[in-house]
This record gives sequence, C-alpha cells and structure tokens, in this order.
Amino acid sequence: MPEIRVGQGFDIHPFSDDPDRLMVLAGVSFDGPGLVGHSDADAVAHAVIDALLGAAGLGDIGQRYPDTDPAHAGADSMALLVDTVAGIIRRTIVGLV
Repeated sequence: MPEIRVGQGFDIHPFSDDPDRLMVLAGVSFDGPGLVGHSDADAVAHAVIDALLGAAGLGDIGQRYPDTDPAHAGADSMALLVDTVAGIIRRTIVGLV
C-alpha cells in the first residue's frame, strides 16, 4: 500500500496601516490596505506552501523561508510557491534535497 500523507496549512497577517500597500491573495493584487508581512504577505500562497511542505514531511514555511532572512524581504510569494514545488519534486523524484 502506498504511503499517504496529508498537509494542512494556514497563515495570518494583520492589516497594514499603509493604505497604499497592495493586498495580495493567491498571487492577485488588489488595492490596499494590504497585509503586513516580511514578504508580500500573500496568506493564501503561504497556507498552500505550508500544506505542501507538511505533506512532504519537509517542515513548514517558517523553516524554509524564515522571516529573519533578509533574502526573503519583500519576496513574491508565488515565486516561493514555485520554489517549494520544485524542491519537493527534486526531493521526491530525483532524490535531491
């Protein structure tokens, strides 16, 4: 029987006081106020990333993309999602980390 894994993700961010900050949800930008975050604060993308990492047994979004790392400041969360999927594929199909 194949191994079955399930991932669950969630994410929350407070609303920004900056009325010009865009709201980004699932990669779609809306007029602000947006959400506060180290990256673009796309809560939908972050929850999906968290679920994928959990299902793959690879920790969570905070471990893979820590908000203490300046490299992720202002990051496009859809790019992080693509990177996450690519990393899971490399690990599960090719056997790389």
